[in-house]
Amino acid sequence: MIANPVKRYFWLVDTIYRHAPISFKEIAQRWEQSSLYDQKKLAIRTFHNHREAIEELFHIRIVCDERTNKYYIAEQGELAKNGLSSWLLNTFSISNILTESQSLGSRVQVEEIPSAQHYLTEFLAAMRENRCVKIVYQPFVAEAPFELVLQPLFVKLYDRRWYLYANKPSDEKIKLYALDRMHAVKVQEERFVLPANFDPKTYTRNAFGVAIYDEIPPCTIRIRVCAGLAAYLRTLPLHHSQREVETTNRYADFEYFVAPTQEFYLKLMSYGWQVEVLSPERVRTSMYWRIMKAAVIYDKTLRYEDDK
Repeated sequence: MIANPVKRYFWLVDTIYRHAPISFKEIAQRWEQSSLYDQKKLAIRTFHNHREAIEELFHIRIVCDERTNKYYIAEQGELAKNGLSSWLLNTFSISNILTESQSLGSRVQVEEIPSAQHYLTEFLAAMRENRCVKIVYQPFVAEAPFELVLQPLFVKLYDRRWYLYANKPSDEKIKLYALDRMHAVKVQEERFVLPANFDPKTYTRNAFGVAIYDEIPPCTIRIRVCAGLAAYLRTLPLHHSQREVETTNRYADFEYFVAPTQEFYLKLMSYGWQVEVLSPERVRTSMYWRIMKAAVIYDKTLRYEDDK
């Protein structure tokens, strides 16, 4: 057996996910063609042990159709609707594809997520049992780290960073903590009770990115983008609420119901001249002043170069 059985789990889930319904004989044949093959044939007992481990660790059930004696992933349609399960299936598939493509070396490049190595395992373990955690935290604005005891509610991956949403035992107000700003994490014996009817997906539904502020409520925002960017946004929406409300040969108008936080403005500004905020007026004005501040910086540079 290879040193890391998780790689086998990834391979098995991806193989059945892509080729189901599939017999054990076919699975065993594909195993011998895999880059993970260690000169040991896949035994039926090992296969069933892997099935049990996959269900226990990832809540993905590999079942057998007794009429055909072939295997498939149960409730595959429902898994696709579940954000975490869908992400796991895609992760397994990508992980397996990358493993099979190691011979290509640097010709296959992926983004690194440094914060994935910082305490994510500890938080997942604490969340499973609703245990408090003690962390040593140092945000970018602090000169020194400090200790906090938190009730971890959920985690979110965004823009190559993992974030923790948590309450303090003394203050049931959800706050945000970046995992890569933590110096230490220790799971506590103390348990907590999740807020009644709390749903992380609902809580973040109208957020753009990760930050959520009571003083910045969501609103309907309409933007106009050039035709080229419109095609890009149709395939990769800025937000799940995106609606295309007007289309011409030169531009397209999109609407979003989202909180206009700093992350939202920075994202629009990253597209430069290709985006114009149409409404509401306060969001358009706020965007205008951000652009003007940036223009002042470049204007000074241009005058300096002109004076040479």
